[in-house]
This record gives sequence, C-alpha cells and structure tokens, in this order.
Amino acid sequence: MSVYTVKEVAGLLGKHEETIKRWIRSGKLPNSYRNSDKEGWRVLERDLLNLNKVVPVQKIEPQQDVEAGSGFNEIELVRLAYEAVTLTSPTDEILSILSVVGIKRTLEILLIMQQSATRVKNPDGFIKKAIREGWSPSSVPVKLPKKQSKRLIDLTQQDFDESIKTENRYHTPKVPFYNWLED
Repeated sequence: MSVYTVKEVAGLLGKHEETIKRWIRSGKLPNSYRNSDKEGWRVLERDLLNLNKVVPVQKIEPQQDVEAGSGFNEIELVRLAYEAVTLTSPTDEILSILSVVGIKRTLEILLIMQQSATRVKNPDGFIKKAIREGWSPSSVPVKLPKKQSKRLIDLTQQDFDESIKTENRYHTPKVPFYNWLED
C-alpha cells in the first residue's frame, strides 16, 4: 500500500496543500497519520481511492438479525439509529462502516454523539474518530470552559503575587547579589 505526503496528494489532485490538511482535520482522509512534525502528514492510498470514488463503496447485503427475532435486519436498525440521532440519512460509506462495527457499537457511538457538550457539525467524521480511537460512553470528552486556564495577561496583581509566593516556597534561597561597582 502506497503512502503519500500532503504535497504529493496536492499535486495529484490539483489542490492546495492547505486544502488537503483541512480535509485531514475534517475526517475526509480518516486513516492519515503523522509520525512527527518534521515528517508531516502521510496519506494512505486507500483514502485517496475512497475520496475520488475510484473504488465504489461496497453495498452490504442485508442479513437478518437472528438475536433480535424481529422483522428488522441489522443494517436497517443502524440506518434508523443514525437517522434518529443526526436527523439526516447516512451515506453509503458511513452505513457500511457502521454495519461492520455492529448495532451495539453503533448505538454506543451515537450515544456518545448525543451526550456531546456541543453540537456535532460533522457526524461522519465524529463517528470515524470514535471508532478509530475506541471511545466509550463512559469516556465522553468534556468541553472545558474557555476561562479554565489563566494566562499571564489574565492574572490580576494579587493572583500574580500569590503565584510568586508559592514558587518561592519551593525554591532554594538565592545567592546574594554582589555589586562590585559600589566598592
């Protein structure tokens, strides 16, 4: 399997490098990875094939759900669950991904999406990331308030003085300054 740099992908597709990086961040190239800042992003060939629709998304044959014993097959249940949470119809690609992981995992991922602190703008990217990183409903990401961490410019003089006092408790005494000019 071939691996391409962002610059090579941009040349192949006739797009700007920043466009390719934006696609990586949005989840259009879900299997992209980065080993280091120096090497940069690497894009797998199968992502490019899926992106260009050179390889059509496989249509999954409906299989009856034996455990449920109902008239619904698993793919139909996945489709209904996705539509109930996102209020949109799933694409063939996301439907094939969700049907591979199964109805139980699909419901867990959709529960995570529903519990999200902010509205999910890109449900397909969210689902792919949840599958890739193994999120569970008990490990839901929590959004921190913007004012959680104070920067130096946000500190008042009193806060700054208190932070200096706590720093001085843990430091060793400094060597006294000898001014040789006064001698």
